[in-house]
Amino acid sequence: MFKFEKTNLFLNKKVDPKHYRHFVNKVPMVLHCHHYSTLYTQLALDAKEEEVLLKSMEEAIYPILENYYKDNNIERIDDKVEVACQYFSFMGLGKMSVISISENSAEVHLLRSHLDEGWIKKFGKYDRPINYIASGFIAAMFEVINDKRTNTAIVQEVQSIAKGAERAVFRVSTK
Repeated sequence: MFKFEKTNLFLNKKVDPKHYRHFVNKVPMVLHCHHYSTLYTQLALDAKEEEVLLKSMEEAIYPILENYYKDNNIERIDDKVEVACQYFSFMGLGKMSVISISENSAEVHLLRSHLDEGWIKKFGKYDRPINYIASGFIAAMFEVINDKRTNTAIVQEVQSIAKGAERAVFRVSTK
């Protein structure tokens, strides 16, 4: 497991009261609600469109992390990983830990996942992984850290909290 120097995530939070929009570091953002996320995840599963969740999260998170690293002069890989883990938690997605990361692969664990935990409370355990939202976040993190374009990471959830595992395990490779 990586040992990180503590990098504090700077969050400039503002609300536009006229339009009811939240901005975090100048980016419009909707924070996570696991009740809603379980429902649209179920809808995507029913429609066999799970990749839409993964790709939309990947495309949304990529510029957020890329701009944050650039704006705050974050260059060290472990600092980038720490910021991404803090962003994941801030967004209400759970607790993420990057076990290893290189140019061609990574292993990421979710010690907590609000989507998985909400899924279990709402629907019970499931027979396959459901966290395409975390997969998209992890893909974006991997691509930004390794200075790759989007849609180059392949993320597989090989262990799932929704299936009953104590933690989720994601493995990342490149296309």
